[in-house]
Amino acid sequence: MNKSWLKILIFTFLIGAVIWAGKGIFKYSIFSTHDGDHHIARVFDVIQTAKEGQFPLRWAGSLDYFCGVPIYNFFYPLIYYLAAAIYPFAKDVIFTLKIINFLSLLLGTLFFYFWIRTETDKELPAIGGALTYLYAPYRFSLIFVRGSPEYLAYAILPIVLFFYALCFKSNGKRFVVYAFLAGLTGAILTISHNFAAMFLMPIILAYLIIKIWLYKFNLSKIAWIAFSFLSSFGLGSFFIGPALMEQKFTQIGLNFIQWREHFPTLGQLLKSNWGYFYSSLGTANDGMSFMLGYAQWLIIGIGGIFILFILVQIFRKKVKLWESVKENIWVIFYLVASLFTIYLILPISIPLWEKIKPLQEIQFSWRLLGVAVFTTSALFSFTLAKIRTNYVYIALFVGVSFLTVFGTRNFMLPQPVSSEDVYRYTDYEKLHPHRYSTTTLGDDVISAGAKKACWFSTPPVSTNVDEKIDSVVVEKGNTFGSIKFSIDKNKIKGDKIVIRLGYFPDIHNISLNGGSYLKYSNCNGQVCFDAGNTKDGENFVSWKVGQSKIESTFNYLTVAFLTFWLMLLVIFLTGINKDRKKLIYFVLLAITFFIFMFFRSYNLLGRVGFGWDQERDALATTNILAGKFTLLGPRVQGPAGFFLPPYFFYMLAPFYKLFNLSPLATGGFIVFWSILTFVVSYLVISKVFNKKTALIFLALWAVNPLSVSVDTIAWNPVMVPLLFVVLIYLIYLYLKKTKAKYIFLTGIIFGMGLSSHLQFLLITPVFIPLLIDIFKNKRLKDVAFLVLGSVIPFFPILLFDLRHNFLNLGQIAGLVKSGGEGASRVMIVWERASSFMVGGSPSVLLGTLIYLIVSIGLFIIAKRIKNIDQGKILLSLGSVWVTSLPLFYILIKSPSEYYFNYLLIPFIFFISLLLKNLKSLGVLILAGIMIYFIFQARPLLKDVALSLREKEQAVSLLSKVTQKSSPFNISFDVPFNEDTGFRYLLNYYKINYSGSPNDPLIEFVIPRQKRPVTFAFTQIGIFIPPQWMKTNWSVRTK
Repeated sequence: MNKSWLKILIFTFLIGAVIWAGKGIFKYSIFSTHDGDHHIARVFDVIQTAKEGQFPLRWAGSLDYFCGVPIYNFFYPLIYYLAAAIYPFAKDVIFTLKIINFLSLLLGTLFFYFWIRTETDKELPAIGGALTYLYAPYRFSLIFVRGSPEYLAYAILPIVLFFYALCFKSNGKRFVVYAFLAGLTGAILTISHNFAAMFLMPIILAYLIIKIWLYKFNLSKIAWIAFSFLSSFGLGSFFIGPALMEQKFTQIGLNFIQWREHFPTLGQLLKSNWGYFYSSLGTANDGMSFMLGYAQWLIIGIGGIFILFILVQIFRKKVKLWESVKENIWVIFYLVASLFTIYLILPISIPLWEKIKPLQEIQFSWRLLGVAVFTTSALFSFTLAKIRTNYVYIALFVGVSFLTVFGTRNFMLPQPVSSEDVYRYTDYEKLHPHRYSTTTLGDDVISAGAKKACWFSTPPVSTNVDEKIDSVVVEKGNTFGSIKFSIDKNKIKGDKIVIRLGYFPDIHNISLNGGSYLKYSNCNGQVCFDAGNTKDGENFVSWKVGQSKIESTFNYLTVAFLTFWLMLLVIFLTGINKDRKKLIYFVLLAITFFIFMFFRSYNLLGRVGFGWDQERDALATTNILAGKFTLLGPRVQGPAGFFLPPYFFYMLAPFYKLFNLSPLATGGFIVFWSILTFVVSYLVISKVFNKKTALIFLALWAVNPLSVSVDTIAWNPVMVPLLFVVLIYLIYLYLKKTKAKYIFLTGIIFGMGLSSHLQFLLITPVFIPLLIDIFKNKRLKDVAFLVLGSVIPFFPILLFDLRHNFLNLGQIAGLVKSGGEGASRVMIVWERASSFMVGGSPSVLLGTLIYLIVSIGLFIIAKRIKNIDQGKILLSLGSVWVTSLPLFYILIKSPSEYYFNYLLIPFIFFISLLLKNLKSLGVLILAGIMIYFIFQARPLLKDVALSLREKEQAVSLLSKVTQKSSPFNISFDVPFNEDTGFRYLLNYYKINYSGSPNDPLIEFVIPRQKRPVTFAFTQIGIFIPPQWMKTNWSVRTK
């Protein structure tokens, strides 16, 4: 038979076997299991938690009756990640879990087959092992009786082994890829189920040690395999680390079940009736089956006979001992593993359990049945593969395969939910008693200091002596919430305010009346804080669940492992590893990229503002997304200035769409533009000069204080540096190839640069060497292409002017005619801009020295460089730099500091080329400059005054306070121009103020310290009239 058809036939057979085995999953709309209701409740919670953006999953805010518990921090989160991914397509929680159940059977079966076929190169052992792995009583018990996500661990285990098997049979690039995939799937195994992984990872380790012994790998490959195995824990450390280190903050493990009373007998392993009840104390009243399986016992017997036969051969000296051991190592290993696992399940192993406490934590020894199912299935495959006699080979395959299916024929159906209870699943969230419970045995996931779990009647706000405080829950999500409450501090006896939020250290960000995050403590399992922090009368407390320091540390560890692996994949798949210099360069480039992005993403929302420009952009972008397209872009030179084309608005549109019109879209845009700047700049500079120059340029750009500042302001001038770099590249291409398309594209980019900001006009001298070359070679038509390309981006503005009697052109003419306010301001501003560029203090001397040194330096380097085209590019940059101050005196006599941003490009080019030419000394100087720049740029990582985050927090709080309130108006008691940004946020949060002067006036106060305010942030205060508060602040507890 054709091999392709044989593979199709085998896959069809195995998939059919899985469908038959899993038919019961879809037989009923819902079936009853021990833990099923708890998983349904958690999936309902996780869907909302995922929507709220918590990642990694930690906190289940709707459980423990809305107090919340850190359930995903401790209990096998893989099933919940899968549920969150599948639910949007399944649209039903119970059906989502059914899909996961079925996929576990399918993947486990197929990959067991793939693994064994890879190991033995034989089909029947692979098929037989897959069938015995699928049709095992305990596998069905996990799904149909217990409802335990252990089944995921046994689905993933064969995948891990399959990739390791491929790894051992591969070399070069494939070896690295399979090592990564093995480590990655191993990490998935570690988060699939706590106790299953605890036993399965040692099996994988033993498997790897034996494989290394068999293959006699060199030290390098052993290191790769070891790192791959270690990576399973490193990549899964975001769960493993906190689960181990933070367990002490809960009651997990404090109330062990009487583990000694749950050991099944040997008779129960051989045969016990199938049931859907629980494991009872002792063995007399057990309501579930602990059968290993008839076929599995037969396999152990076959394996034992096989080993006995080998011993006889050795005894008769027909084979050598160590050769025979090596030849049959897998049969020996899996037979011993099977027998040892069965030993651990039986009461005879209790003395060992008493000595090893981690064993006690698995609670039920029969949980190891899953391990025994795996080891016996592997034993069957490897034993069958050793059989040389055909009729024995076929007989064993058919006999064991038939027995494993026939022996489990009555175990494949679930128990339907009783007719009295089935109605609870029609609306699970409202009708099922487990929906809001802790979903754990004995509520052990609650805080270590809690006497009992919460309940529906737990008050939103109380004191530590159980005094209920009048309050209203304003909003409540799974990972956030806010409550308004009224208090008379003279009448309460308690010294702590307790809120209905489960205590867990270092994860809750709690704010009272808009202030900084409070320190909180544990009051009988709930969050509480000092009553002295409150004020008499109305108060507002809000919180958001984050990640603790321990959790964040392990999150970073996971990211570090993943990043390192991705770097390794790039290095080995591209062949960089074969060249030491290329390898060092790649590592330095990767480090540069991470530094570059760190300075452009760390604490970003606290560093960026949301002022006049950002509010203008947000309003224009919102109109575009609403279908109101515009021909006008940002306005230049204030309210009386002219308009630029609208490309920046359209560039922002996808980000505002992605962020659902939230101003947080500006942060997304900055990150995207930073990545684009890095990649394009690297490619361009590598082409125009070389990779070494590109690396030095980007290393300097990554930490230069001015570049960090330029790159983290979400407005149209941010486009200038990147467009300048692209312009240089196109000029270089034209000089090198003299093709008209390049001069035309050069014009397009120049026009786009002018469309982004007026400062791009000052880059015009960059064309001087280019035009000299054009006129010298009499290619005058190329000038026309340059002009045409420059004009095309302005078509929207020209179209606008045609429709509005050249209004914008008139504004430009007026600006040119009026000129500036005086020549003296150019030098003053240049002093500040140039000092920022080098991280120094402003002075006339420093500004003059920088201008002269760079001017002379660029022309000297241009003269000395051997490549003519590179020399012309440096002349272009030198022309831009030299003419900068004169052009400012002529065109823009009163510029702002950011108008000089474009000069960063020639400045850093000059430093980069200078350091490159200094060779080894240049490396030391570069390191020194970077350290100095980093020191100077550190303050830029801190929150700025009136940051986007602060404004967003203030307006968000006001939206909660004014929900369903009587009419009110809003005003701003702020310095000039500091009311900007608020109106967009007010509209975004749908705060419907009346605009009537007759209504009570709510005021934003900046700075907040200048007068009493109701709610206070860092610089912003909100004053609400006391009478309006009294009227609209309900004091009835809900």
